Amino acid sequence: MSSPDSFTAFADSLALTGSAFRAYIRQRLKACSLDLTTEMTQVLRYLWAHDHVNQQEIANAVNRDKASLTSLLDNLERRELVERQADSHDRRNNRIVLTSKGRALEHAVAPLVQQMYAVASQGFSEDQLRTSIAMLAQMTQNLTQAEK
Repeated sequence: MSSPDSFTAFADSLALTGSAFRAYIRQRLKACSLDLTTEMTQVLRYLWAHDHVNQQEIANAVNRDKASLTSLLDNLERRELVERQADSHDRRNNRIVLTSKGRALEHAVAPLVQQMYAVASQGFSEDQLRTSIAMLAQMTQNLTQAEK
């Protein structure tokens, strides 16, 4: 068990790191004249890997509530990056599908994200990264289980 002061410093550092990731990608998107928010990018990245999914699946994957995701999807739809298609098995659900324009953005955005990861991971060994991933996964699990 760590001391409250050291864990507070860790939590503060973690929050700053998240902010730095968002600022980095926001600056790169702007420099490339890509009119996307970091939240839109997060949803698009999920869809590039898992197209034709329902809104709840996306909400779970990007850790957003369904209501805030609705407004993000509305915005992406207005930009003609995604479409909502009726689910043939359950008419109450829509499948979120990338348009050709949304799919094409992957070629511009993915390299920016990979560059961000390369910059952020400089000076870390694979073992350090794996240990950090395991530690953060445990914290997530602790917090998720505490909610129940």
